[in-house]
Amino acid sequence: MRALSTIMVCLAATGCIGQPSAEPSPSRSTPPPSLAEAMTLEAAARGRAMALVGCASCHAVDRNGASPLAAAPPFRDVVRRRSIDELETAMSQGLVTTHPAMPPYVFRASEIDDLTAYFETLRDEQGRP
Repeated sequence: MRALSTIMVCLAATGCIGQPSAEPSPSRSTPPPSLAEAMTLEAAARGRAMALVGCASCHAVDRNGASPLAAAPPFRDVVRRRSIDELETAMSQGLVTTHPAMPPYVFRASEIDDLTAYFETLRDEQGRP
C-alpha cells in the first residue's frame, strides 16, 4: 500500500512539473482551497485509491453503481447508516465482520485517516453535513 501511495504522489508531482501556474479568473466565485483543505482532498484521494484497490471487488465505493457482491453494501450506504466516528473506531480496532466472505482488515492510522477523509466526501455527496 505504501508503494502505491508513493507511486501516486510521484505521478501527481510529475503532472505538475512544467505546467504554467494558472492565474485565477476575476469571475471566480470560490477562493482556492486552504492548505488544510488541500491536504484533506489529497487524503480523500488516497482513501478512494485504497478503496478501489482493496474494497471495490465487493463494494461499490463511489456514489453510483451497485456493489459487485450483492451482500456487500455500497460505501455510500455505509456512511449514511454509521457515523464517521463509528467507522473510524471500527477500523482502528481491526475491521472484523460477521460476514464470512469479508476478510478481517487491520489498518494503519494513516490509512484510517485517508479512508475517513474519503468517507466524508461520500457523506457530503449524500447531502449530510
